[in-house]
Amino acid sequence: MQFTGTVQSFDADEGVGNIVREPDRHEVVVRSAGLALGVDSLSPGDRVEFDIDMGTTAEVRLAAPTPAG
Repeated sequence: MQFTGTVQSFDADEGVGNIVREPDRHEVVVRSAGLALGVDSLSPGDRVEFDIDMGTTAEVRLAAPTPAG
């Protein structure tokens, strides 16, 4: 299932951040390993589309960031 949300925070050094999922405002953890090919980092306020993989750990794979604007 595809979701949309807004990046709340992302620490490139730590490789982890948070996305606020719409419309329920649920926080989702994103790890740098889940970033789409060609996406090196995220900035607070970026709007993103993502899938949640509920395997052994919840991972977010970002389809493409949409810069805040």
